[in-house]
Amino acid sequence: MAILQAMLFACVVAGLFGLVWREIHAYVADQMRTAVQIETASLREAARDGMLAPQIRQRLSVKQEGADYYLLSDERGQRIAGNLRFHPTAAGWQRVPIRDAIGIHAHHATQVDLLVTPLDDGHWLTVGQDNRDIGELDEDLGRYFFVSVGAAMLFALLSGGIAGHVFVKSVDSLSARAERIVAGEEAGPLRLKRGSEEFVQLTARLNRMLERMHTLMENMRQVSNDIAHDLSTPLTRLRQRLESACDEQHEPAQQRQTIERCIVEVDQVLATFGALLRISRIQARERRAGFTPVDLSELFTSMAEVYRPVAEDAGRIVDANIQPGLAFKGDRALITQMLANLIENAIHHTPMGTRITVSLMQTMQGVVGCIEDTGPGIPAEAHQRVFNRFVRLDSSRSSPGSGLGLALVAAIAQLHRIPLHLADRQPGLAVEMRFT
Repeated sequence: MAILQAMLFACVVAGLFGLVWREIHAYVADQMRTAVQIETASLREAARDGMLAPQIRQRLSVKQEGADYYLLSDERGQRIAGNLRFHPTAAGWQRVPIRDAIGIHAHHATQVDLLVTPLDDGHWLTVGQDNRDIGELDEDLGRYFFVSVGAAMLFALLSGGIAGHVFVKSVDSLSARAERIVAGEEAGPLRLKRGSEEFVQLTARLNRMLERMHTLMENMRQVSNDIAHDLSTPLTRLRQRLESACDEQHEPAQQRQTIERCIVEVDQVLATFGALLRISRIQARERRAGFTPVDLSELFTSMAEVYRPVAEDAGRIVDANIQPGLAFKGDRALITQMLANLIENAIHHTPMGTRITVSLMQTMQGVVGCIEDTGPGIPAEAHQRVFNRFVRLDSSRSSPGSGLGLALVAAIAQLHRIPLHLADRQPGLAVEMRFT
C-alpha cells in the first residue's frame, strides 16, 4: 500500500511538473521572440539614420559571447556586418541548427530562431537568439523534478508506513479481542474507544457476527437439551414395553399388541428426528440462486382448497380471501410446506367450530399472507418462543406432535427472508407473512 501510494505521488508530481514545464517553456520561447522583435525594430530605426552597420558592431562589442546573433547582408546575401553565417532568401521567422556557439551555457545551444527583415535599400537584416536559455531551464527543471519526486516518494512511503502500522495495529487489536470473546476469556460485545467511521462499522459487523455465533451455539445447546428431555420419555416408555414383551407369561396376542405400540413409539421418534433433519437442511441452505418465481395467489388458493375438506372433517371451516396475480421468488415446495404447517397447526390446536381464514393481499409494505383463526390464541409472552424447537404450550400437550412444526416454519421463512408476525385477534391468532 505504501509503495502504491508512493508511485501515485510520483505520477501526480510528474504530471504537475509536465504542465509547469510546458507553460514555462512556451513563456520563455515567447519572451525570446519578443526580444528579437524589439531588437529588430531598434535596428531598423538605426537603418533609417544610416547607422545600422555601426550599431550592429557596437552591440557585438558589448555582447561578444552571448545568445544574440546579428547579420547585415547585401542584395546577394554577402555579409556586411554581424556574427552570423547565414544566407537569407525570404522574410520572416526561420529556425536553423547552430554549431560552434560560444559564451556562457553555449553547450545548451542547438538551434537559433532568426527573424529576417528586408530593408528599403535592398539589404537584409537578420536578428536571432539561440535556445541556450531554454536548455539551461530544462536542466534546472529536470534537477528540481527528480528532487521533488524523491521527496514526494519518501514522504509517501513514510506516511503510508505509519498509516499501515496504525491500521494493522487496530485490526489486530480488534481480532485479538474477538478471539478472546470466542474463546470465552472475555465478555462481549466489542467496544471501540476511538477510531474512524470505517472501524466503527467494522466493530458493529464483528459484534453482529459474534452475536450470531453466540445465538447459534445457544441454539445448539438448547436443541441438545430439548432432544434429551423430549425423547427421554418415549424412549423410557419404549424400553418398559419391550421389557414387558419379553415376559414369557404374556399371551402372544398381548405381546404382539405391545410390539405394535413400540413400533408406534419408534415411528414418533423417527418423525421427530426427520423433522429436525429437515430444519437443519433448510437452515444450512445459504444460496438463493435456485429460487424461481412462485405464483403465490395460485399456491394460497390451492392450499385453501386442499385443506377445506380436511378442516370440515375436523369440525372447522376454511375461508379464502386471496388477491389474484401476486408472485414471489422462492422455493415453491418449501413455501408449500410452510403454509401446510400453519394451516394444520390452526386445525389441530383450535376447538370445534373455529373459522380459519387464508388470505393474501397487496399492501403498501408488500405482499402480505395471513393464516387467521378464531380459536383461543396464544399468550403474547409466548409469541416468539413458539418458533423454537420442541416448544409446546400447555394447551397442546394432550395432542400428538413434537413441537417442531412452527420451528420448521421459522426456518423456511428465514431462508426466504420472510418476516413472521403473530397477532392476537381476541379471539384467535393471526400469523402474518410479508413477502418482500
